Amino acid sequence: MDTTSVALSSATSGMSTTTAQSVAALEENYDLFLSILTAQLENQNPLDPTDTDEMTSQLIEYSQTEQQILTNQYLENLVLSTNNQAAETALAFIGKEVTYDASKQDYDGDALGWSMEVPEGADSLTFEIYDETGLKVYETTDSTLSGSGYDFVWDGATTGNGTAVDGTYSLKATATLSDGTSVDVELQSTSRATEVVWTSGAPELVLANGQVIGLDRIVSAKEPEANGEDAA
Repeated sequence: MDTTSVALSSATSGMSTTTAQSVAALEENYDLFLSILTAQLENQNPLDPTDTDEMTSQLIEYSQTEQQILTNQYLENLVLSTNNQAAETALAFIGKEVTYDASKQDYDGDALGWSMEVPEGADSLTFEIYDETGLKVYETTDSTLSGSGYDFVWDGATTGNGTAVDGTYSLKATATLSDGTSVDVELQSTSRATEVVWTSGAPELVLANGQVIGLDRIVSAKEPEANGEDAA
């Protein structure tokens, strides 16, 4: 077996079944091609030799096919490596207190609630609800603020007295201060990571408060305080 065939055979580990089969078929075809080429050269008519342009074209076509299959193999290995790293990262969060971006929540007909800290000097809060496409579906303002904590509840109402369809929605909260300036209100929550699931195709954390979040929503993580209760 030639060097190219050996390289192809050794490259099949870690591939998907489809790519491994393609490499195996390519190896067989390559051996067959060399056998036919050798036979042609040995038995060609000296007065009418084999067209070298045609042989060169066949070699180029084979090389292009080989490169495409090996490129697919490289991409598969890259995706596998990335998924493994993401899984290891997710598992490392188990037992940790995770602070995450809580602006997104899944709506299925039940009211959604967000808790936040009101910035000092705020005269009012404006709330904007966006769907998964980034379209704003609802907006309201509350100027009856008291204390530093605030709970906002959205019952699924949309602009124009409609009702939102099931899906993922995000809240943007903006505080208007007494001097007329506006600041974004952080919508973060903290809870202990208890499990890792792959139901979406990517690793996600299941939290003690029932939320399921992707790794891209994590803001920070730390060891839980000794004898402390799970954050909600």
